[in-house]
Amino acid sequence: MKSYITSQHYDAYTKDDHETWRILCERQGKLDRDRISKEYHDGFSKLDIDRTNVVRIDEVSRKLEAVSGWTLVPVTGLLPTKDFFYMLINKQYPVTVPIRKPSELDFSEQPDIFHDICGHLPLLTNEKFTRFLTAYSIIAIKYINHDRAVEFLGRLYWYTYEMGLINENGESKPYGGAVITSAEEIANVYSEAVPKYRFDITHIFATAYNPFRLQDQYFIIDSFDDLFDSLEHLEPALLKLLLLPEQDMVMRNYQLNVNLGKGFNNVIGFLNDVQYKYPAAIPFVAGQPDENFFDIDNHISKMDLFVDHLVKKTGEPRTKVLNSIGQYNRTKGIVNDLVAEYLRNDENINVKEENILMTVGAQEAFAVIVSAICNSNDVVLVENPSYIGLSSFARVFNYNIEGVRADEEGIDLHDLKSKVLEINRSQKRVKLLYVIPDYQNPSGSCMPIGSRLKLLELAQKYNFLIIEDSVYNSFTYAQKKNPTLKSLDKYNRVIYVGSFSKSLFPGLRIGLVAADQKVENEMGETVSLIDEMCKVKAQLTNNTSTISQAILGGVLLDLGCSLSQWSQPKFESYKQKQARMIQALNKYIGSYKSGWARDIEWNEPEGGFFIKMTVPFNIDNNSVAECARNYQVIFCPMRNFYLKEGGENEIRLTFSNLTIDDIELGVKHLADYLRFRVLEENARIPAALQLENDYSN
Repeated sequence: MKSYITSQHYDAYTKDDHETWRILCERQGKLDRDRISKEYHDGFSKLDIDRTNVVRIDEVSRKLEAVSGWTLVPVTGLLPTKDFFYMLINKQYPVTVPIRKPSELDFSEQPDIFHDICGHLPLLTNEKFTRFLTAYSIIAIKYINHDRAVEFLGRLYWYTYEMGLINENGESKPYGGAVITSAEEIANVYSEAVPKYRFDITHIFATAYNPFRLQDQYFIIDSFDDLFDSLEHLEPALLKLLLLPEQDMVMRNYQLNVNLGKGFNNVIGFLNDVQYKYPAAIPFVAGQPDENFFDIDNHISKMDLFVDHLVKKTGEPRTKVLNSIGQYNRTKGIVNDLVAEYLRNDENINVKEENILMTVGAQEAFAVIVSAICNSNDVVLVENPSYIGLSSFARVFNYNIEGVRADEEGIDLHDLKSKVLEINRSQKRVKLLYVIPDYQNPSGSCMPIGSRLKLLELAQKYNFLIIEDSVYNSFTYAQKKNPTLKSLDKYNRVIYVGSFSKSLFPGLRIGLVAADQKVENEMGETVSLIDEMCKVKAQLTNNTSTISQAILGGVLLDLGCSLSQWSQPKFESYKQKQARMIQALNKYIGSYKSGWARDIEWNEPEGGFFIKMTVPFNIDNNSVAECARNYQVIFCPMRNFYLKEGGENEIRLTFSNLTIDDIELGVKHLADYLRFRVLEENARIPAALQLENDYSN
């Protein structure tokens, strides 16, 4: 139970407490009914609140639940902001148990039971207002880790639920709880010297408040519909304030790789995972897209559309265009204009085609970026745990790499800041940070929008670039996908990496880098970062397969340079698979939480292909082989995704390329293995204790 949640020990209220309640209610009852909103009075009447003695919170809660479905939670005082909003989303309202002292009848700095009950509860009987309050809280949760966002959202709460006015029959009357529970504030509302403004989100966000004095202004709505309708404009207005203005984008004091242009030669190596070592076993292993959605024949046929496009664009004969596609070609790529339009349409990313580099999948993109930017004393930071593609490359080619703690909300920004400061104080320098903001591989974590904005600020402050791996951004099971870091970036600190392996098919081997940074090199010259990356790309693969690019170009032309609508059936299928995965986990493991499965936990991401599970024993490669051999199911140890220690008792489960039936059967087999291991561990512990006792005797 949260530390702030308590019980109302009713007998602890003193005679003075009840008298304070009676006096406060009597004062409020003497207020002219016409000076307070009808909506408030209607709610107060529905709850039939006792005015003579301190109310029993559980009794009021039952009345409120019968009217609106909301319940009350007794608390000791102010809640953490995040917990407060989660309560509102779940139709729970915190009520402070203590009551103010007799000396605080006119004003109490701290919340108390009178303010919460008599000020706020009546509006919780109003369906239109509670719809606004719940929807507002859902939006607020997304920005909870960003201090400025919380400040702006707090102003909206203050000027509505605490200090709001509503127009009734041409007169502005208070509905906000902080006004209604203060006779002085009500008098202030009716003072002609105090301005009242029409309700406006932008105006409210720009208006600070002081909770310890009478207000300098108020905001008026015509009805509670105004509040709910305003939510459509809330996030755009909030992001407009949070996103920082354009500035000089030339990066200084940022030396690129000194080996570029000195006969640099490189050989890329890939870490080949044996995904199907046991063919008969059901593999919860690889993050592969569902082959049933591959439309290869149709996609290949779309190459003709791209050829026609080039014929029209260049005026060249069709044969010459076809031959040029078959020839060595431009290192940056030949479909950049179409990909730039795709990024605008589907990801809200605006980059010019000359700032896009087509790569052989995302893996080559990582190699190109790190090779172009990092020198021997530079450090690449990655989430810990993280996808092994970049970290494995860095290790093979002796780049410095360090991990930053990550949890269910992605990278830990406090640990990131500490790590950057620690490294920069040494003889090394943080140059790059690699993150997967959406439904991360391997953990399934998703970075809140507030954290994304804060991360961009840290990158600007400490002069490093962010590699955004956005491969899972579109694979959301929520109603709306999150904005990419690149689309939020006004500092120009994000290098965007995308791939068409999951959206079309992996055999296409097409990825992309979008990097529009200008950098001052060691000679003081301003150069294009993407052009420097091209030097590395030319040494690796010369150019990405133009046949594959032509197929991609044709598909994009056919679909109007947008894959969102076309991919919906695929997204829905993944959503159904994840739902069955969770259902099966609950059925075969969750049902035994009171027994052998009590220490087994898993997350339920809102997108992506991965579920992380924690088990009460260590997992290694031998465990994987044992499970595959004896229980016909394969899982992936999370230990593989940590840089150093970590993940010893965690596994990653992937469901994307399995049938519904295989998911059901696979989880059943997995549960059998986990039960076997738990019982084995439980048997081993008493034996070890007995051995220890024998030794000591």
